[in-house]
Amino acid sequence: MNVKDNRSFWVYLLLTFLTCGLYSIYFWYVYVEDLNTIFYGDGEDSPNYIIVLLLSWVTCGIYGVYWRYKQANRMYRESYDRYGVMIEENGSAILLWTLLGYLTGGIGQLVADYFMIQNLNKTALVYNSRAY
Repeated sequence: MNVKDNRSFWVYLLLTFLTCGLYSIYFWYVYVEDLNTIFYGDGEDSPNYIIVLLLSWVTCGIYGVYWRYKQANRMYRESYDRYGVMIEENGSAILLWTLLGYLTGGIGQLVADYFMIQNLNKTALVYNSRAY
């Protein structure tokens, strides 16, 4: 099963803006599905993104920050172990950018999103080339 390996941060940003944020829900929902497909069997399946969104809302955003940290570490570790893909940004880097987003009017959050998208694209290319 192939996963999407050409997600564009700029298209994500534009469509999120044009749809007043609705596209981002769809985008991250599909992102999580692909993330779980690529790293199937690692014992760290991410919950459905709707659950992540609801828990983030209930915890005033804290769960969302934790989720990004956890998934970035998962990608950092598993991308190299399984596919030999070197990813420079681990969970701590994503956490730092996300927290800086609170101080920079969301710019840090966008940088974290950019890294999350690019890192999954890199891993997805190798995953698709192995024809799982």
